[in-house]
Parts: sequence; structure tokens; C-alpha cells
Amino acid sequence: MNLNDAKMIVEKKIIAQNQDCALMSDATIEYVSCFVFYYQSKKFIESGNSDEMYVGHGPVILCKNTGQVFKTGSVHSTEHYVNAFETCGDPHGELTNKVEVIGWMDGARTVEAIKYIKKVSGLGLSKAKGIIDFALQDKSSIFDLSDVDKAKEVVQKLNEIGFKTKQLWSNQC
Repeated sequence: MNLNDAKMIVEKKIIAQNQDCALMSDATIEYVSCFVFYYQSKKFIESGNSDEMYVGHGPVILCKNTGQVFKTGSVHSTEHYVNAFETCGDPHGELTNKVEVIGWMDGARTVEAIKYIKKVSGLGLSKAKGIIDFALQDKSSIFDLSDVDKAKEVVQKLNEIGFKTKQLWSNQC
């Protein structure tokens, strides 16, 4: 999808519903998988007067593959929304405390991985071993941790030990 097609879709789906607004075309950003469009009140665009500015809304993300439009907000940065979109397909997705073990690499240290999963997850030895046994068969399994930051740490450590893992997003659970 090219920029002009994307712009037409956003104008039809967003601007048509907010007729006192217009796209800030000089602020449009293109990413690998999406376009990011900013819009603002026509009065602000014309005058530059911050008293005419709308606040609280964020940019609009348009998926290049599907043409789907996502409104964002002002809670996070544009980069946060785009990263979430490019990672999980949803700009409002959030990382969870869930870790998925999906496979292994040459030289994977299975005993170390089993002990580590048992230690950090509170799972019993047989369940931790089951997770690694599944990974060795290139089957995935998911386990929970105490919080999101711990999940990120565990993914990194299991990858170092030789297992393919990822932290799940809210729309992947």
C-alpha cells in the first residue's frame, strides 16, 4: 500500500468522523509495516495557536497489509505504539508475565534450563522438565512468572542457555 492510498483510508475512517480536524501531512511517518498519521484541529493547523489544539488523542496507525486503522492515545509515545503494533499486531498490546518456550538451539543446556525454570517459576521438577522436553520436540509451552519484568529477564536467560523463547503480549495469550 502506498502513502496516498493509506491517506485516503484514514481520511475516510477518521477525518470524516471529525470534520473539524485535518491530517498533519508533514508529520506522517512510514514504518516497515505501517504508516503513522497525526491529525489536529483545522484551526490549530491554520493558526498554530495552542489554544486551538486538541489534546488527549494520539496518532493513527494504518497497517500496510490490511488497511486496518488503529486509533492510539496520548498515554504512550508513538514509538511505543508502533513497537507494540509491529511486534504483536496491536498498538494497544502490552507485554505479559507469560513466557513461551518454542524450541531449542544446538548446544542447549537442558539440565540447566530445567533447574532454572523450576527455580524462577515455582513449578515442580516434572512440569519444568515437561516444558524443556516439549521444546526439544519443537513444541511450544507457556508458563507464568511473577511479573512482566521477571518474564523479560527469564526470556533472556533461557535464550542464553540455548532455548528459543519469547515473552507473550496481551493479545497472544
